Amino acid sequence: MEETLTENFRELYQREPAILVHAPGRVNLLGAHVDYNDGWVLPAAIDRAIWLAAAPTVDGAVRIASLDYGQQGETSMAELRSQEGPPPADRDHLRWLNYPAGVAWTLLNAGHDIPGLEVVFAGDIPIGAGVSSSAAVEVAFLLAWNALADLGLSRRRLAQLGQQVENRFLGVNSGIMDQFATLHGAADRLIWLDCRTLDHQLIPLPANVAVLVADSGVRRELANSEYNLRREQCQEALTALQAYVPKARALRDITVEHLERHGHRLPDTLYRRAKHVVQECLRVNEGVRQLQQDDLDAFGRLISASHQSSRDLFEVSIPELDALAETASGSPGCYGARLTGAGFGGCVVALVEVDAAETVATEVQAAYARRFGQRPTVFACRVADGASYRQRS
Repeated sequence: MEETLTENFRELYQREPAILVHAPGRVNLLGAHVDYNDGWVLPAAIDRAIWLAAAPTVDGAVRIASLDYGQQGETSMAELRSQEGPPPADRDHLRWLNYPAGVAWTLLNAGHDIPGLEVVFAGDIPIGAGVSSSAAVEVAFLLAWNALADLGLSRRRLAQLGQQVENRFLGVNSGIMDQFATLHGAADRLIWLDCRTLDHQLIPLPANVAVLVADSGVRRELANSEYNLRREQCQEALTALQAYVPKARALRDITVEHLERHGHRLPDTLYRRAKHVVQECLRVNEGVRQLQQDDLDAFGRLISASHQSSRDLFEVSIPELDALAETASGSPGCYGARLTGAGFGGCVVALVEVDAAETVATEVQAAYARRFGQRPTVFACRVADGASYRQRS
């Protein structure tokens, strides 16, 4: 990919790139919709990624070519400095440009002096599928500007800025998990992340398992879905419970006992949203314990329970995702399966025995085709290192 990007960069801009960046996507094995509730999550970077070749400009122009879309877009530091909020509507035909523009806007508003860029980028992460293609793009541009402007920002800070791109520029009230996982991934390791403190540990993934991703083919736009509504409902539930648990700062601070004692005071919808978050936080930490004890059967049951809770309590699944998860979970050699990402479409992730991966994939594709009339894309992915870059002399 680096050679392809470099050749396209030379052809388009008639010079050599100054930096090459790699930023992976991610899957999340446990911790659905708990990052913005200050909870714990268990994601991993994968070997599907965004690659970027870039060099600074002297005129403040930002010229970007997306090989995947076959399009070129342009903005400038002057335009971004004058912009007060989300992207202009007339950029809808180049919606992918909003991600790098949002990165530049966020860095400028954080007080960082950054140059214009000429960029070529491409990737093999399914777009809009819940495996963080958008976070990978954000991280790739964050790393490029951080290096080329010698900003000296830590990976933790870069993850926080990536979250700000989503929250303040794109209007998606997401948590920090995606950008953090893309930046902090490690080969054959899951990331046990406390989303309040950002403390994390790398948890070894057993060598005899594979991660399968099954893409439903259903795409969603988080800003136009019920994603932001779910976050509002979590806040409403917290506010109501704080009357009885005043020290609670987020739903992660609510216990099962709190819900048993005070849950009847909540409207049914808010109770179900809070119950999912409370139980999902417990599942993440219990899942880490099961992994550390090498109990993959118990860990897999937690993965499948997470999907059921996302479907029934948090209501972010759809029939296509349910079908993928149910077929995978019922296949010999599969420990568990659940939707990954925000839901409302996208992908299911399954943890399977290495020797059973091909069979599980075949069964999932066949069952889905019988029900929905099309074969889903199913691929095995390796748990991989996080984002990296190489500056060229």
